Amino acid sequence: MRMIDRRLEIDILAKRRQAPSVLVRVRNAAYSFARAWQNRRVINRLSELDDHQLLDMGLRRSDVREVMTSSFFSDAGLYLTIAARERARRHLRNGRMD
Repeated sequence: MRMIDRRLEIDILAKRRQAPSVLVRVRNAAYSFARAWQNRRVINRLSELDDHQLLDMGLRRSDVREVMTSSFFSDAGLYLTIAARERARRHLRNGRMD
């Protein structure tokens, strides 16, 4: 009877990531600020649309107002995308316009 060697050897090279440099941190913060600023500009443009145009995108004026009053660095695009998808899902499920 022959024995099968069932031993596994796993060689894991654990590399420690270096902390980002000050320059990288500043660049990331500037990018986050620029993205938040751009999102706010788009939200302000959304608030200029009429209710029918917003509804075509699956949004309501209350969605836009809620995002406008949220934190500056909150992800407004993600919130509006989720709101529009949920409204579309409800519409398809119930067969009604919200």
